[in-house]
Amino acid sequence: MRDLSLEETVESGIQIKRILLPTDGSPASLRAARYAVKIAKQEMAEIVCIHAVAKLPYPSDFGRLSEIAEIFYFETKKLAEKWFLTIKTIAAKEGVKVKADVIIDVTSVSEAIVQYAEKDRVDLVVMGTRGRTGLKMFLMGSIANGVVLYAHCPVLVVR
Repeated sequence: MRDLSLEETVESGIQIKRILLPTDGSPASLRAARYAVKIAKQEMAEIVCIHAVAKLPYPSDFGRLSEIAEIFYFETKKLAEKWFLTIKTIAAKEGVKVKADVIIDVTSVSEAIVQYAEKDRVDLVVMGTRGRTGLKMFLMGSIANGVVLYAHCPVLVVR
């Protein structure tokens, strides 16, 4: 079996037309957005920006708590819209199209990202990481790690 030459590798038909950009408003996710925009510009691709909000740890039909949950989700969605506007502004300067979506009440954020990527047929996921290591990562897990392990497409993780 022979190794592929650089030209054969470049001409192998890899196409990036849709990039999924999960964001949480952190500095790492903003850096990931800059990478996504750069790649999208080079590949003439579209960015799909999402924010997934985990399910609150109590039943949503539990009287007053359901009102609190609605307020929490509403405020979280407003905050995500601000993040999306920042990303859309960066992308617009480079002529890149961005669509945005908030996913509410998910059981697992990493699973929601993986499912969204499959459903929306994205070619690449670009996301930030908070850089957890050691015991913290062992105990809490990592959203980026979950996406890398289970995504159907390549994942670029930006520190």
